[in-house]
Amino acid sequence: MIIQEIIAIAGKPGLFRILITNRSNLVVESMVDQKRLSIPGTSRISSLADITMYTTAEDVLLMDVLNRINEHVGKGEIPQIKGDAQATKTFIDEVVPEMDHERVYNSDLKKLIQWFAILRENKAFPLTNEVTEEAETESNSKADEKAEVKETKPKAKKAAVKKAGTKKPAAKKPTAKKPSAKKTVAKKAPVKK
Repeated sequence: MIIQEIIAIAGKPGLFRILITNRSNLVVESMVDQKRLSIPGTSRISSLADITMYTTAEDVLLMDVLNRINEHVGKGEIPQIKGDAQATKTFIDEVVPEMDHERVYNSDLKKLIQWFAILRENKAFPLTNEVTEEAETESNSKADEKAEVKETKPKAKKAAVKKAGTKKPAAKKPTAKKPSAKKTVAKKAPVKK
């Protein structure tokens, strides 16, 4: 499943899959009970693709952590660690040994296990980042096309200048004459010598 389609909504339990987006709201489907909801654009939502976990080295994407848990558990059952903070911590340390427990709280680990269970029930694994890969491919091809256009345009201008050889005189702009109400003829005064 593509991770950009999965979100968490503040104040609502579980995870949601985005069905339709528009300017003012989102239509989502709960991954817990498959009910559809319309979420206003003012709600606080978090895409799972944007969430990272603190580690002692660089932060790790949540997608990578969830995929690691899936590989670790395999086809077996999820360990029953609900309510046991130490068991949760031990399980996560088996999967992500570099987890920074000073910045990742037990409530975060509990939520991580809950989200993993929901995703596994919905057969979402392996989680992929395909939207970004497709967008990168498209942006790279568009950038290549723009580079080709930029390279050909200056060459065309230089060729046109070489063919012309000399500068062309600037064309005179026609001036608009204002109609006058009366035509007056000025008489010249005789010149005395």
